[in-house]
Amino acid sequence: MLRDRLAGLALLGLGLTALATARGDEFERIEGDALFGVARNADAKARKALTLGDLDALPTILRDSRSPLLLVKTDQGNVARLLVSPALRKPQGSGEAMGAMSKGAMKKDAKGKDTPAMVAAPFPVLVLERFDTFDASNRSSRLVHGKDLILFDGFHFDLDSGQVVPEGQGGDLQFLVKGEGGPRLVPVGNAVVYTLAKPPAGAAQGAPRPSPGRLVVPTDFNGRYRLFANGQWSGTLDLSVAEDKTVTGRFRSDLNGASYPIEGQVGTESAQKIAFRIKFPRAHQDYEGLLWTEGKGAMAGTLTMLDRAYGFFAVREGARYAPEGEDLGPLEKASSRPNRKTVSVHKGQYTLDGKPQTDQELSDALKRAVAAESGTWVVLQVPEDESFADVRRALDVINAAGVVTVRLAPGD
Repeated sequence: MLRDRLAGLALLGLGLTALATARGDEFERIEGDALFGVARNADAKARKALTLGDLDALPTILRDSRSPLLLVKTDQGNVARLLVSPALRKPQGSGEAMGAMSKGAMKKDAKGKDTPAMVAAPFPVLVLERFDTFDASNRSSRLVHGKDLILFDGFHFDLDSGQVVPEGQGGDLQFLVKGEGGPRLVPVGNAVVYTLAKPPAGAAQGAPRPSPGRLVVPTDFNGRYRLFANGQWSGTLDLSVAEDKTVTGRFRSDLNGASYPIEGQVGTESAQKIAFRIKFPRAHQDYEGLLWTEGKGAMAGTLTMLDRAYGFFAVREGARYAPEGEDLGPLEKASSRPNRKTVSVHKGQYTLDGKPQTDQELSDALKRAVAAESGTWVVLQVPEDESFADVRRALDVINAAGVVTVRLAPGD
């Protein structure tokens, strides 16, 4: 498969950028006992180092992510979950003298004759696509959250603070390029890196499903939601309804990662209504909401805090919340960017926005596009069975045309 041969390749910066991994529900559910019990998990293996080959060989255990999953016990005893991917970054300001001859990439010499172009050689980095660190003293509270952080050769990363730090200042991970084994990720000090053969218990379990039909019953509120209130508050809402209709759960704030208890009640006259309170240390928020009857994928209502009323809505994890065929998926920021060109590669053959192209035609067309608009960027569509050599050649042709951003996408 192409993803195996590319070893998670992502080309970044002035060179090429890869598509971000879509957020997956399974990754979010790796928390609490499932996360902190990793050391006792028979499927977990402590690793002294992870080379790029090791990362490529790890099983894809999350259905909604192709990136390797790592769990790390930090030097302070907290536990983190990470999605990582190897990458290549083109040196900034690198000239042709630093590069290597690129097959298929051409340029004009002083006499106007086509000659092979020189392309700067990229160097390896490691991308922390997503990472979350949870507090050992309060396992439902998140200390650190981040994404798309790049580790260069020699960089130390402290998962307890979510920062790149100097050597000897509490780093838990280090990325090394030189030395035995080549580019690799290693734990530092007392930190321990674990890989898993399958998802931790609880992570692979689907979200609670509401009852079928439009009739709402109290247990239809069970589950996890993304809550948004008045444009000021947001976070993860976990609700559980008992037989007597009492509501318990927790709210984890996006603002500080802290977790707060919930208590409440499903309506006695109407099971569609819910009232619950989020209890903060010095204040509380009282919510009253209605669950949507069609699909039961969301609820909306009002909250009251310090005698002031605000609006809120919450969307259930893994549920639909619009008529069939009309669900709104995650918005791709890149999709709204102008000056996009779509290149597909298959068995060394190219198309540009659906039109067949030779190497030279593709290069010339992209050069014209870049000359007309410097912000021109490319989505490179690649089938899974495409060879690395053909993909590398396509990247070289695109890069030599002056395109500074290329995003990889699956092809037909």
